[in-house]
Amino acid sequence: MITVGDSKIKEALIAAHNLQTVLSPALVAALRLGRIEAGECLVTQSDGFTHLFFLVQGKLQVENYDVNGRHIVFSFETDFSVIGDLELFCQTQRVMFSTVQALTDALLFTLPADVVKTQAMHDPVFLSFMCRQLSNKLLNASLLHAHGGLTAEYKLRKLLLFKMKNEGALIRLENRELLAGRLGISVRQLSRALAQLEVDGIIQFKNKSLQVMDNQRLSECKMRSPY
Repeated sequence: MITVGDSKIKEALIAAHNLQTVLSPALVAALRLGRIEAGECLVTQSDGFTHLFFLVQGKLQVENYDVNGRHIVFSFETDFSVIGDLELFCQTQRVMFSTVQALTDALLFTLPADVVKTQAMHDPVFLSFMCRQLSNKLLNASLLHAHGGLTAEYKLRKLLLFKMKNEGALIRLENRELLAGRLGISVRQLSRALAQLEVDGIIQFKNKSLQVMDNQRLSECKMRSPY
């Protein structure tokens, strides 16, 4: 990782992701901005846990090898995302659970784990922020590994309902390839599900912006459909 020393870029990225609202002044002061290139590993599975990483630009792949040597891709992370949140709350071991590799050039803030432990573990604002990050990952994992009987529309509805809790009725979506991968469906299935919800008057969407028009009908999830 190459250190980025431009204070204006650092300040702009902090403001863009509202980090000053969830991190204390001491934590903000401890942030260091770094850049990694596409193909570079940020951390390797079983490395010692030394830092939290805040992905503020770019795309990462999180992968793992189990005890039998099988390779599993857990997720694709785009900004904004926290790397190391699971490890922070693990009391039994202090190592990274996964290998994280850059799929594109990426910018990340680093925050020393020892600073977090001494400055933030009793801070309710920081802990609430971390809980939101963990809940997003839990949702992603549950959607990815959900039973095959769950339809594309059902998964999409569940994701939109979850996003509404944090973002309100106006939701910003990632690109369709990433979103489809997150839901464990094809881009074609995702496009058909979005189109059907719009035809039904439940949502309106254009490019990456989606407006929920009927929350009640959105919550009426059906387990099976033609998708």
